[in-house]
Amino acid sequence: MALLSKTASAATPTSPVGSDMRTQSDLTQLINQYYDELQDEINGNINTSQLMGLFQEATQLNDVHVVKTRVKGNSTASVNEDGDDLPFISWGQGWDYNFYTLPYRVAVKHQRRLTEVNNFGSIAEEGDEMRDAFQRTVYYQLADVFNRGISPTNAPFLCPDGMYLIDSSRPNPVVGVSPWSNEEATGALTEDMLFDCQVNGQLMRAHNGDLLPLTIRKFLIPPTYERVAWRLRETMGTVGTAMNDANWAKGRFNYETVPEFTVNNIYFVMGETKAKSNGLQFRWAVRPNVADINFVDPDVLGKRLRARFGIGCLDPRATWRGASLADLT
Repeated sequence: MALLSKTASAATPTSPVGSDMRTQSDLTQLINQYYDELQDEINGNINTSQLMGLFQEATQLNDVHVVKTRVKGNSTASVNEDGDDLPFISWGQGWDYNFYTLPYRVAVKHQRRLTEVNNFGSIAEEGDEMRDAFQRTVYYQLADVFNRGISPTNAPFLCPDGMYLIDSSRPNPVVGVSPWSNEEATGALTEDMLFDCQVNGQLMRAHNGDLLPLTIRKFLIPPTYERVAWRLRETMGTVGTAMNDANWAKGRFNYETVPEFTVNNIYFVMGETKAKSNGLQFRWAVRPNVADINFVDPDVLGKRLRARFGIGCLDPRATWRGASLADLT
């Protein structure tokens, strides 16, 4: 019998072949992966939104956070020789202020059969609806601050002085310092309104009576006033005249239209909104997070989104001035 003789030859790898049916573990992994991405998307959208850019953000551990404000004195340095008793600067106590946070939740549920029929499409659609519902809630809260910020009958919060975000005749925490105002006169959006606000900002006083000069960095308006603002900023001559006089406001100020503004208000941003000097704060106690819902029926699946946040404002004088705009004609 002849001897067997074989020559080595590498075998071709076989392609994996299996059922196209999703197992429960596959579905769970897909769902969880999607909602992890959704959670990151929610946080990203909120943090980069136009409205959130107007607030200083902070983290708050307690449901109620008490801030005890302090006020600077208006002392000056005196002639003082080495060896003399040092004159120390004194601080005064301002008003107490409470930042509140409230819980917000929204959820979705669906039949397991939907995931079996189209694997993932229904999960994504319902997850998107949950995302939109929560983001809409946050945006409504942010916009409400400005829609009810000027001469309202009620507002989502009061400042430590007991007044609204934009108000006239505001008390100061330092006894003897005159009341102040960050509200401009109601009127049309004109060169005169911008000029008056600029002058009033430059004459602003701090709570101890010191000069606190401010300038307009930009102003915020509803979309319906954009053409008025554009003409005011771009026209060489005084708008509405025979163009003999130069337009003082030409090219001087930037403006932004805010789609969520539903009231005829204008806000003048006088400082950096992300700086500590901006008393307007959005405070997270719990950032948006997604978790499973365990139903009694194993064929009903669900997710819930939960967060806790609040809005408040310390002293607004370093950042915010505003006015009610006359109706467009």
